[in-house]
Amino acid sequence: MNPQSANSPSPVWVCPFCQLDLNYIAAEKAWLCDNRHSFDCAKEGYVNLLPSNKKHSSDPGDSAEMIAARRNIHGAEIYRPLADAVLAAVSAAGSPARILDLGCGEGYYAGAMQRVFTDTKICGIDISKSAVRLAAKHYADIEFAVASSFALPVTPASQDVVVRIFAPSQDSEIIRVLKPGGFYLEVTPAPRHLWVLREALYDVPRAHEDSRDKFPYLQLVQSSNCEYEVDLSQRLLRELLAMTPFAHRGHREKRERLRSGGGLKVGMSFSLRLFQKPDTA
Repeated sequence: MNPQSANSPSPVWVCPFCQLDLNYIAAEKAWLCDNRHSFDCAKEGYVNLLPSNKKHSSDPGDSAEMIAARRNIHGAEIYRPLADAVLAAVSAAGSPARILDLGCGEGYYAGAMQRVFTDTKICGIDISKSAVRLAAKHYADIEFAVASSFALPVTPASQDVVVRIFAPSQDSEIIRVLKPGGFYLEVTPAPRHLWVLREALYDVPRAHEDSRDKFPYLQLVQSSNCEYEVDLSQRLLRELLAMTPFAHRGHREKRERLRSGGGLKVGMSFSLRLFQKPDTA
């Protein structure tokens, strides 16, 4: 939740330097640990917990153009069936007290979860400052941080559910922040996701790798797929290309032909794997 809310639950963030708990100090408009490491709260409500020495570039993560395109695609509800499938999978966790969205982008899936799990504390992290700023601006009741999914500034064993949709991550970090008995939902493109675009862009298109059914120390409890077709107008097709790696991959001439052509029917295909951490408490 926005830390400026008087009724905000206890924070889950930890200091990226010393790993002590961070607490929001309203008078300073900042998050502080007991070692007095301080992290300012942006006017949109998010906090930046990505140390400069952990950045691989001056502005890591998706570009502003990709984020804007993704926002437009999500606004057109192109990914609504996937969001519904995510909500159905997370519902297997019952009534989770805390959900962490890894690689939350501009907040589309976190926002969908917040509308359903109204009593749940939902937090989202992304390495892209531009994405997190946009997410915090549109979803004030969710707590967002700029952070790396490979070094989560999150309290150990604090999350009932961790959700990862397409984003990179570190398995050991997911295990660390999950509560005993907690759930981890991994969403990946299925082998033939956006296959018509691959055929149009590559001489020899290659399928996505199959989703994994095994995860270190976690047990697979649910496996499902989400498949559907969408009729994209030329505008939405251009936005879809811009929000994906296709924006810079494949043959340039073929990519420009797609962008300048008409609409297209596109097959969407995703794999969802729900894992559970053993309840050893």
